[in-house]
Amino acid sequence: MDQDKLKLMKESCLVRFNLFALRRLIAFGMLFSATAVFAGGLRLVVNPYAGVDWEKTTQHRANLHTHTVASGGKLFLSTVYEEYAKRGYTILAITDHNLCTRWWKADIDPMKQYGVFPVVGQEYSQGDHVNGYFLDYKTGTGKTDFLIKEIVGHGGIAVINHPGRYWKPDAEGKVPRETRNTYMGLLRDNPAVPGIEVLNRNDRYPWDVALWDALLEEAMPARPVWGFANDDMHESDQIGYSWETFLLDELNEATFRQAVTEGRFYLSARGCEESKNLYPPIIQSIRHDPATRTVVIAAASDGEQLKSENCRWIADGKTVHEGLVLNYGQVRGLGRYVRAELTGKGGTTYTNPFGFSREAP
Repeated sequence: MDQDKLKLMKESCLVRFNLFALRRLIAFGMLFSATAVFAGGLRLVVNPYAGVDWEKTTQHRANLHTHTVASGGKLFLSTVYEEYAKRGYTILAITDHNLCTRWWKADIDPMKQYGVFPVVGQEYSQGDHVNGYFLDYKTGTGKTDFLIKEIVGHGGIAVINHPGRYWKPDAEGKVPRETRNTYMGLLRDNPAVPGIEVLNRNDRYPWDVALWDALLEEAMPARPVWGFANDDMHESDQIGYSWETFLLDELNEATFRQAVTEGRFYLSARGCEESKNLYPPIIQSIRHDPATRTVVIAAASDGEQLKSENCRWIADGKTVHEGLVLNYGQVRGLGRYVRAELTGKGGTTYTNPFGFSREAP
């Protein structure tokens, strides 16, 4: 083989090698770029606990769905306040059916007598049930979309009650598209509606958690959907199943209303009957560090610090991470939102959702 042919072969091999190396570098660069978008592209833009001073804030247990003898309940108004006060509640909304029960006309001062802050409200139940807060307003409509607009138009806040009463999962256990569209439409058309009742009494409609996730998957981060948990109490043995814990610097209507609107609370649900003397985890702090892209939860359960294995993070209805520290820059499976569930012997505590946006690195 002459020298010219040998030289040509060497140059050809070198070109092929360089092309191969170039392809590898391009592929690596694309992979690195994709990884950079994945790891560096998530930005936390919805944090319902931002600005909470956990060392100074007061945690207030609340039930926002409560009935008296005025609408099918078995307890008189004063007894309702007394029984909830005994169990450590400091916020209570009496929501009789299509009736605003006025404590001031019953010669009761809930704050002075029981240390319970009273929230004006009622449960509108001519159609799908909706709670209206901060207003005394009567309506004859049974159409949910019109009702919500009326509540908001008269200065109130509306929360959609126990939606699981009106829908069921499909054969695969998923939320039907029609159901998701119905509730998503209500929320999109009414941005002043903070959310839905996810937990009702002893989890009578457990599929509503799936609905919550389905709505969050579609709506976040532009349209947060806060979750609510209530007893829907009609008799004394229904007290203390599910509740919200509001994080307030002061207890008054302005701060409470702001917390409802901004999701500055977490939800708790008691466990089985055998655990009635135990309680779900209590959140001590939730801290976000944008520099390290972490959300860190501290909580206590049964008098001890909650362990990492008792915290899971949910995104799009699936567990994407376990542990009290979420590094959202590294966890796979995160989309538009994530929420945490903390479990203890006494039940489960749920955070409201955190929302993410995706940006180029």
